Amino acid sequence: MENGEQLIRAFIAIEISPEVRAALAAEQARLKQLGARVAWAAPESIHLTLLFLGDIFAAQVAPLSAALDAVTAQHEPFNFAVTGLGWFGSPRSPRVVWAGVTDAKGRLAALQHEVEAQARARALRTEARPFHPHLTLGRARPGGHATLPALTAALRQANDTAYGRCAAGAVLLMQSRLEPAGARHMVLHAATLKGSSHG
Repeated sequence: MENGEQLIRAFIAIEISPEVRAALAAEQARLKQLGARVAWAAPESIHLTLLFLGDIFAAQVAPLSAALDAVTAQHEPFNFAVTGLGWFGSPRSPRVVWAGVTDAKGRLAALQHEVEAQARARALRTEARPFHPHLTLGRARPGGHATLPALTAALRQANDTAYGRCAAGAVLLMQSRLEPAGARHMVLHAATLKGSSHG
């Protein structure tokens, strides 16, 4: 297989601040004590995912990186808040535990829309469902339903908890490598936000 034909599991994301990462790690530690069967994300691997691409060819990294540079040249850095906890799925059987992301001026949504359009223009995988900005904290394991009511009750109690603010300064093209210890993420390209905002 040529190097350009090598497959890379990729996603596009924004880094979170060390303060928010530490606050979420503390929240994960508290939730772990409830005993729910959840595969918790390593705190250092938590990112704000703009788009999950799945497997792409190594040869697609350079043109996609250039496209991201063109997008971010039109957006200035901005801040977003991380507030509250929630889940995807039913209260009896949540699939994903997350922390919420809010951006009152809509800059995040505008940026994600353009990033997704660039991926779609290159025939890359895009999500069918609408963008719902969040930080994934953990995924429920099979067979743990009996322990989940306590978890969802704790998530409801943290609905308004503020975990801090993050400065979005770059859009990252990331590689995810699945290893025995879990997924390991590496930055393939950082596209700096340096233009004038749309929001």
